[in-house]
Amino acid sequence: LLISFLMVVATGIAVVKYNQYQNLQLLFQDKLDGRLIPHKANHLAKLESILDHGIRSFEIDLIFQQSNGLKNDLGYFEIGHDKKESEGRTFESYLARLQTYPIKKIWVDIKNINENNADVILARLEFLDQKYAIKSLLIIESSTTSSRFKDFSLAGYHTSYYLPTDTISRLILKKDRQALRLEAQRIKALTLTQSLSAISFIAVLYPFVKTYLEPLIADNVVYHTWNIVMFKKRRALEKLKEKTIFKDPRIKTIIYNYHHIS
Repeated sequence: LLISFLMVVATGIAVVKYNQYQNLQLLFQDKLDGRLIPHKANHLAKLESILDHGIRSFEIDLIFQQSNGLKNDLGYFEIGHDKKESEGRTFESYLARLQTYPIKKIWVDIKNINENNADVILARLEFLDQKYAIKSLLIIESSTTSSRFKDFSLAGYHTSYYLPTDTISRLILKKDRQALRLEAQRIKALTLTQSLSAISFIAVLYPFVKTYLEPLIADNVVYHTWNIVMFKKRRALEKLKEKTIFKDPRIKTIIYNYHHIS
């Protein structure tokens, strides 16, 4: 039984690796690296695997940390979705590692931008940009509704507001068109007060964006999305290319599930 189980596992791993290899070959053939980027390179082993495969773009989660909270503390970005996942690794250590690679795009989901720390977070980004020239590579994503996020836009960063998945999904489920229109109005106002470059959202919210939000917002506000394609599946990229969401020129970035098997 154990041998049979191990054979099934080995076969499954081989299939995942083969499917992902085929999808990546098509990605490179069609020069889609940068428009399509791998999800959550929060662990160094996964980043190394991504780079080894020739991919030059990725998404990560960052938490801004300060040791003393004083104004003279520039702070640092720790990599991780939350405190449980973080391992003390810094964004700067990643940037130092990436210096020999022609990176195309880094989507950074900064988890804790708020009214009180926006200025020091921006200062830290500026410090890192001066050292590593990253400004043109970054998507700065945040769920903050603070008007201070506008400072990032004015500093030349590509800023993206993370649409609240649960809130909008509940309204869609209820078919509450009036509430959906009000939510779209709220987001429209935010694109103006924050001078946003983009909005980012899980792919199931695409109909909401097209129906309710797009008619209200400026044409230069672009879209970034995720949860639509898994490279472990056979012909995943071929199937994605047939979808309306892929063909939409306003969709500038699509995150795919990259499977790192150690």
